Amino acid sequence: MYNEVLGYVPHNDDILRTYIGPTISYSFKKYDNLDGNDPEAQRRVSIFHDYYMTKGWKELSVYDGVYDMLKDLNNSGKEVFIATSKPESIAKKIVDQLEMKPYIRHVFGATDDEKTRSLKEDVISYGIAKTSVKLDPDNLVMVGDRSSDIVGAHKNNLKAIGVTYGFGKRQELADAKSEWIVNKPSDITKIAMEK
Repeated sequence: MYNEVLGYVPHNDDILRTYIGPTISYSFKKYDNLDGNDPEAQRRVSIFHDYYMTKGWKELSVYDGVYDMLKDLNNSGKEVFIATSKPESIAKKIVDQLEMKPYIRHVFGATDDEKTRSLKEDVISYGIAKTSVKLDPDNLVMVGDRSSDIVGAHKNNLKAIGVTYGFGKRQELADAKSEWIVNKPSDITKIAMEK
């Protein structure tokens, strides 16, 4: 996408992977030093959104073991919610496309413009406030692969499980003080059964 639309490839694949997780505008600021008000940042965000809203959201796959984890959690009576920095409307389409809807209680995401609710802590807070499910914070755990997931959980007084099979690295999750760090989805099920 970058080469065809922007005219250059700004980073190698390993660096581009670091962009995944937080909102794209946050990543441009962090990794390219482009403030959200910068015209170049706005142009890049616009190009990314045009692509992502039409094609990009369909170009994904599910990690091995995730469906089994969702089924096991569901069968044990555990509720699963999604809190994502993706726009909520797209996140719901992704859940439908991947046939995960039977296992997910609610999907909470960023606003479509990513301006009023884009940070993970804001999405988690919004989800907690919006759900009709009576939640026990002692039994509510955030699962994520980036430090923003762990920080977002902690800012909402939740514990977090960091997963190494995503885009973040073990050290990133440890530095964010994740209560658990696991290597496969079945490890999440084990932790959930202990709660």
